Amino acid sequence: MRFRHRRADELEEGESYYVSMTDLMVGVLFIFIIMLAYFALHFQATTTELTSAKDAQTTALLRTATALQSKTVMLEVDYKNRVVCVPGQALTEDGSGADKRCFAYSATEPVDPADEKQQKIAATQARFSAGFSGDLQSKQVEATVSLSDGSTAFDADKLFTPGTANLSPVGQTMIAQTAKALAARLPCFAYGAPANNCESDQKMSGVIIVATANINAFTAEGRAAQALSLERSVALHRALTTAQPVLGQLRNAPNGGEPLLRVASIGNSRDNAPASGTDKMLVIQFNMAQ
Repeated sequence: MRFRHRRADELEEGESYYVSMTDLMVGVLFIFIIMLAYFALHFQATTTELTSAKDAQTTALLRTATALQSKTVMLEVDYKNRVVCVPGQALTEDGSGADKRCFAYSATEPVDPADEKQQKIAATQARFSAGFSGDLQSKQVEATVSLSDGSTAFDADKLFTPGTANLSPVGQTMIAQTAKALAARLPCFAYGAPANNCESDQKMSGVIIVATANINAFTAEGRAAQALSLERSVALHRALTTAQPVLGQLRNAPNGGEPLLRVASIGNSRDNAPASGTDKMLVIQFNMAQ
């Protein structure tokens, strides 16, 4: 006959009790981990939704803007040409702005998700445009920068002495600041010069300095005005590369390629245009490589 000690039965029952509690705690912990992972994924999805938009330009700007403030303002919107104008008072902290500022915005339709390359190019171009616009505004350069493609327009009559291709004192200051901003950003989008702190490997196919004017090409005065526009685009190119020699070293392809900065002149011929021409502008166009 075998005898079992009562104390042994109590120990077995106690161990069984604690084993069940351990299994229960492991199960609860496992469920907790699953719930934590679910909420983490949900938080990530919500964050992505709040920091992104249907078009690449807005997405890039939302990532750049880190201290957005809410203000109630009266906007003017041209839906056909996608232009929005904001009162100047809303763009300064002390409300001292007087003139309204107008900006271009891209289409609200989402970009085709399958075209990842075009999305990348659009996002890179939007980031460049926003950064370059901020550079010029901080230096009080009088220029209009398109936030969709970065095209920067200058009033030719403010840059140059009237009737000549000589930069005015004000124009010299503005172009020096513009050249400095370009020299800080363009090496990341080209070849031929060291680049630092680049956010993308996207390159540009060309940066074109375009002189535009409305002229009457059937008159000698109109053709002279067109010739002056071309001279001014060349003068602007020389001023930029002289102020920042690195701009003249940039190329649009490795192992040579064409100079990144080039010039062009466009004359819109109109029979009723005055002899000296009108709407004389100098535009720096940034063309991304496809």
